[in-house]
Order: sequence, then C-alpha cells, then structure tokens
Amino acid sequence: MSLIERLSLAALALPGLLVGGEAQAGRAEELYHADFQYAHYEESKGRMKVDVFELSAVAPIGDKITASVDLVRDTISGASPILNIKNSDGKVEQYLSGASIFEQRDALAVGLSYAFDDVNVSFGGGVSGEHDYLSRHLNTGASWTFNKKLTTLSFTASVAFDEITPTGQSDVKNSKTSQKYLMGITQVINKNSLLQSNMTFAYHKGYLSDPYKAVYVEGVGLEDDSRPRHKFQWAWLTRYVHYFKTLNKAALHADYRLYVDDWGINGHTLELSWHQPIADDWLIIPRFRYYTQNEANFYQATFDAMDIGDIHSSDYRLTGFGTLGVGLKLTKSFHMAGYIKEVKLQMAADYNDRKASYQIGGNDEGSFDDFSFYMITASINMRF
Repeated sequence: MSLIERLSLAALALPGLLVGGEAQAGRAEELYHADFQYAHYEESKGRMKVDVFELSAVAPIGDKITASVDLVRDTISGASPILNIKNSDGKVEQYLSGASIFEQRDALAVGLSYAFDDVNVSFGGGVSGEHDYLSRHLNTGASWTFNKKLTTLSFTASVAFDEITPTGQSDVKNSKTSQKYLMGITQVINKNSLLQSNMTFAYHKGYLSDPYKAVYVEGVGLEDDSRPRHKFQWAWLTRYVHYFKTLNKAALHADYRLYVDDWGINGHTLELSWHQPIADDWLIIPRFRYYTQNEANFYQATFDAMDIGDIHSSDYRLTGFGTLGVGLKLTKSFHMAGYIKEVKLQMAADYNDRKASYQIGGNDEGSFDDFSFYMITASINMRF
C-alpha cells in the first residue's frame, strides 16, 4: 500500500467519514441515491495533509438488483518522516522529508448485488492508481437473514494485486497480493439493543517494505527499510448498540476491536459514541476513541551494527504508541415530497493526540515522534 493510500485510510478510519455497514439480506436499496463526501486530515509539526473527495451513487435495477459506483480522489502534501537519527547528545530525533511532497490518487469501484428472499449476494471490483502505485481488486460477499429477521450472518472476500514503482527508480517494479476475508454476525437482542461481532482475516505477500523509509545504523550509516515478504492479520470487532426511548430515542454505541498480526503488533481500540436526536431531524453525536499498540518485532528507533538483521524498520507506524481522540458529528435530514425524497447533511470534527506514553504498558523511547492530528468531514446524501 502506498503512502497516500495509508494516510487516506487512516483518515477515513476515524469515526464520521467512512459510511456503510455490514451487508444485510434482502433488497439493499429501494431508492436511487447519490452521496458526496469531503475530508481534510492534517498532522501537527508541519507533517502530512490529506484531502479526500468521494462521489458515490446507488441505483436499483428491477426488483432484485442494485448497482453501485464509487469515485475517490485523494491529494496529499507536506512532510513525511523518513528515518530517526541520534544527535550529539545521544537523543533520538526524527528526520522529515521536505515539505514539497505532493501526491494524487484516483480510485474507481463498482458493484452489483442481487437480493433473494433472505439472502443477498454481491460482486464488485475496482482500480486505484497514482504515479508510483497501481492497485486492482475484486470482491464478493453474501449475507443471510433468518430467525424472524433477528439474526444476520455475513461473509465478504476480496483480493488485490498491487504494483509499486518507486519515484526515481523507474527500472524497479515490485508487486504484492492481498487477500481479505470477513465473517460477521448481527443479532437483535430485543427492541432496544443489538450486538454485532465481526472477524477479519488478511494475508499479504510480496513487497511489503516502504521504499521511501530508511534506518540509521550507528557507525555504518543508512540502510533501506526491509520488512518480511508476508504478513498475516487478524481482527475481532464487537459492537453493542442500545436505544433509550425515554431520551428521545438516543442510542449508545460501544465498540471494541482487537488486532493481531505476525509482525508482533497487538492493537486495542475502544470507541464510545452517543447518538442524540434533537428537534427538527437534527442528530448530534459526541464520541471518544482510544487506541494502543505495541511495536513490531523488527522495529527499533535506531540500530547499531551488532543488532541489525536482514529485517529491520524504523517506521513510526510500527512503534508502540497510544492515541486519545474526541469528536463531534452533526446531521440534519430534510424530508421532501418531490423528485428528491430526502437530503441529509453531515459535518464532523475529530481531534486525536498520539503519544508513546499513551501505550498500555508504557513506552520509554521518548517523545520524539509524538504528534497530534485532526480531521474535518462534510457530506451531502440525496435519495431520489
């Protein structure tokens, strides 16, 4: 995955922008609808900025088929961490690239779904590219609703084929493949509560290093970033939703996600949000998020000639750290009787503080890589 894709996904993964849930059996959409979303993600200390523009449309075809198309353009600018070095006092400092980085990625995804009585199946694919990265993917999924429509089982699978041609290395072309699978269950407990649990498995094989990162080896100099050529990931998300009818149909959403990979990283995410309807179809959603992870097996801030092996990285995303985040989202719905049936406007702001000291169990590597980031999102959704 390229730099721009990683940062864009990091931004989208924050609560508020990435819309969509698990596949549900039955007709996915009865009406045409078009959505436009925009997000601005920015890091402190003059680091990276990302702007994401997304346009999507869904259209029913006959009684059973639904078609969808999604267009995304990302732009990224700013400075990116390249490596860590030790200063004359022996303290680690982070070295950033110049602030002249500018990248653009364009992506297209299409899909079709077919609804049976209790089962929904879907197929899709897409392509995304930038000047040094090209990715193609295929996906499929199915969901089955039973138990008087109180239980839904879901399964999705995708495969991606990526090509990487690093800037300044036109004679070098690397590739990797990725497989991802999701199995989930959604259970309506009673009229006021719902429980959802999803397991995701992913396997990546091929070139997984970052051609724009380096490591500092004391007494030797710089070495290229070098990571294993395979990676297995597993994640388990559990979500509980409870409605409070007496509080104007407010709802508490509580999520916990466990992440494990064979690079040695274990991550934990806790997210809480309160969905409070107010007058005239307004909805306000305050939220809190905490994330923590330990470092990869082959990560060090810097290396020396005695402890560096064939596999090594100083990438800040592979270190141990924690993140505390808060956010607020506002939505307003307008119901109409003409050609446009409904318009929904959404705006959200999220602020996150990332520090080594926030990691569960502590991190004694210092604060050289601490930074904060925020994201502002806005969207308009129209149903016809």
